[in-house]
Parts: sequence; structure tokens; C-alpha cells
Amino acid sequence: MYPTLFTIPIPFTNNSIPVHSYGFMMAVGFFFAIWVARGKAKKEGIDPNSISDLGIYVLCSGIIGARIFYVILNFGEYKNNLVDVFKVYEGGLVFYGGLIAACGTFLLFAKIKKLPFLKIIDIISISLVLGLAFGRIGCFLNGCCFGDPVDSGLFCAIRFPRTLDTTGMVIGSPVFLHHYEHGLVGLMEKVSLPVHPTQIYAFLSCIIIFFTLNYFWKYRKKDGEIFLLFCIIYSVYRFLIEFLRDDNPDLFDSLTISQNISIGVFIISLLFFIKFKRSVRF
Repeated sequence: MYPTLFTIPIPFTNNSIPVHSYGFMMAVGFFFAIWVARGKAKKEGIDPNSISDLGIYVLCSGIIGARIFYVILNFGEYKNNLVDVFKVYEGGLVFYGGLIAACGTFLLFAKIKKLPFLKIIDIISISLVLGLAFGRIGCFLNGCCFGDPVDSGLFCAIRFPRTLDTTGMVIGSPVFLHHYEHGLVGLMEKVSLPVHPTQIYAFLSCIIIFFTLNYFWKYRKKDGEIFLLFCIIYSVYRFLIEFLRDDNPDLFDSLTISQNISIGVFIISLLFFIKFKRSVRF
């Protein structure tokens, strides 16, 4: 776990600026997502610069929406220290919250710029999932979005370290603190229990989804199909991986909020996808 990749020293002072792995990987993901989106837009006869502008607006609104959703779900961690709400670089985003905010921003931008809505959203779907893949590497380096405890014999099981501040106080990792709060480890332990590397599972899943959407791009019959296919595949993946995660509480139906949302997204997207395939006009 490397929550801080490196630091940039400030000249003529003893201070430095930390570069956090989570934020850094989000920036890398954004770069590659825009690169892919611009390339596809150019092939479709759309101004790539419009894609770049849209990407910046969507990124900002998506982060805000994802953060708000995360804080709402975990408000107990922030109610006594609201300043931590703004520490996005430490991790803590919920994809569906970001998706809702990003979709609203996209609709407004596309209307103002008079862009082909369905074609653009297909392009964004492919680039978005690639950006998500890099973001999950950031989650792994940061130690958030962790998995359930698992038998140490599992070949991919991983333990996250106990981290200390400069005074020797225990401040992390998120996995270690979670296990300590539940009485699974003591403060003298140096590592957490072995857990599923769900961040790596998520990274690999997003890469598979990315190549799958790219493969079906040439077979699409109508604009909008790629977006619906993305929603279908992603909702299935997210529903399943939630069973292996240990950072999201269950609701009244023994499912997490992301699983409940995934069910709704899957049903709606599948129905629209079937209608698209039947060439029904909307």
C-alpha cells in the first residue's frame, strides 16, 4: 500500500507537497480516457476538442457526485470532522453517485453544444470504463474498497499494513482499522487479516469490459447500444463483486446499496437494449 507515491520538495523550505496515489491514478485514468474518446470522436466526425471540454466538466461533476454519495453512505465517519469530506485524495468515491452527476452534466453540455447525444454517450462509455480501471489501481495503492477476510491459502490473498503517523499513532490502513474496530486484529499487529484484492478484481473486470465494448463497437446497429451494453455488463460485475467487498454495509434486504442500484440499472438497460435490437424508435 502506497497512499503517497512521492513528494515534491518546496524550494528554500523544509516542506514538500505529497502526491497521493489515488489522485494520481485518477489523473492517469482521465488522460487515457480522453485520449481514447478523442480518437473515436474523430473517426465519427465529431470535434475532438468538444470531447476534451466535455471530459473536464464530466470529471469534475462526477467526482463531486461520487464523493457526496460516499459521504452520505458513510456519514458517521465525517459528522465530527466535516473537513475530511473534502479530502478526496484519500479515496472514498461511489461510482453510481458519480454516474448520476456526470449524466446530468453530460445532458446539459450536449444540449448546449448540440452534440449527437447517443453517439457521444457510446464514446464516453468506452473511455469511462478505461478510466475506472486506472482508478481501481489507485484504490489498491490507497487501501480503500477492500475485500472480505479470506483464508491465507488463497493465492491472491493480500494483507494491508498498519500505518503510523509521526508520533507513532495508528492511522491506517483502511483495512487494518476496519479489522481493528471489529476486534479482528490488535493494535500490536503489523498487518491486517488476509483479504480479497477486490481492487485488482475490479481493475481486471474493467479492462475486460473495455475490450468487450470495443469489440462490439463495429457491430452496433444504432447509437446508444454501446452505452446500454456497458450498463448491463457493469451492473452485473458490480453486483457480483459487492459480495466480496467488506467496506459497504448491507441494507434491509441483505444487499448493499450498490447491489440494489445494479439490479435497477440491469433491468432498465436490458429492456432498452432489447428494444434497440428490435429497431424500435424512441
